[in-house]
Amino acid sequence: MGIDGVIFDLDGTLLDTIADLAYSVNNVLLRYGYRTHPVEAYKQFIGDGMAMLIQRAVGETCSDKEITKLVSELKDEYAKNWNSETKPYSGVHDLLKELSHKKIKISVFSNKSHEFTVEMVKYYFPDIAFSTILGLQDSIPRKPDPHGALLIAHTMQLEPSQIAMIGDSATDVEMAHACGMYSIGVSWGYRPVALLLQHHPHAIANTPGDIIRIITSVI
Repeated sequence: MGIDGVIFDLDGTLLDTIADLAYSVNNVLLRYGYRTHPVEAYKQFIGDGMAMLIQRAVGETCSDKEITKLVSELKDEYAKNWNSETKPYSGVHDLLKELSHKKIKISVFSNKSHEFTVEMVKYYFPDIAFSTILGLQDSIPRKPDPHGALLIAHTMQLEPSQIAMIGDSATDVEMAHACGMYSIGVSWGYRPVALLLQHHPHAIANTPGDIIRIITSVI
């Protein structure tokens, strides 16, 4: 049947966001007397939404009320800093343009909050026509739950088997398998390739250009 649509993860796949996330979280932690962390540590903290990011960064038992307060502070802080250092990975914009040229439908599904996901995709890729841009919200369970990806497939008017899920984490690979989608792990993101391979993606892309080669080879 082949691949007629792709769903991209955002952080660590399309955009290198780690510096702005780390800066924003550290500002909140410092404000409330918690220990801050080096940028590299945040590569292990992100990927499951802001509440889990805060929980991992705090590294100790917090009440739900405290987590909620810190997440609210983080949203305000990140709103001021999300485009300071963040940038698309080299070759990503060309990849998106080539996919569009080939009439392959493009969507984004992230565990980042929905408002930031939409704003950032439109800011960094204003010339790309995305079928769907979806982030974390109350009505959408976070990845690897398949609900959001299957909703996107329906919106794209494609069967899951016609879609490639592309991301840098085991979460993306697990979700692709749960949905019956083709899974492509990327090696330039925040998780080691060895970890991705433990979850058996169909393919690994080492450059954005590899993605075109991989999806056009799928029969």
